[in-house]
Amino acid sequence: MRLRRESRARIAERLLMEILDGIERENAAISMDSLQAKIAASTSCHAAIKVNMPLDDTKMKWLLAELAKTESPMSCPHGRPIVLRYSVKEIERAFKRI
Repeated sequence: MRLRRESRARIAERLLMEILDGIERENAAISMDSLQAKIAASTSCHAAIKVNMPLDDTKMKWLLAELAKTESPMSCPHGRPIVLRYSVKEIERAFKRI
């Protein structure tokens, strides 16, 4: 259990350093609201469901329902896309069916 707490502390420290480095790179004064928004965005991305993470049907349905309630359901808080649309033709081409 102790190792787990230390790991969480390291993750939190790395996350905070990432945010502070970003602010330093921007070389800008930042308001408390803006800092809180940056922390929330980074925290949510780090805690997000990752590729190949197994999900059951209930979790998938909940996730899609919650996503639909957000202001920007097509992107993460940093603006990166989280949903991509592919035509059937593009999928067939990717799997070398056409």
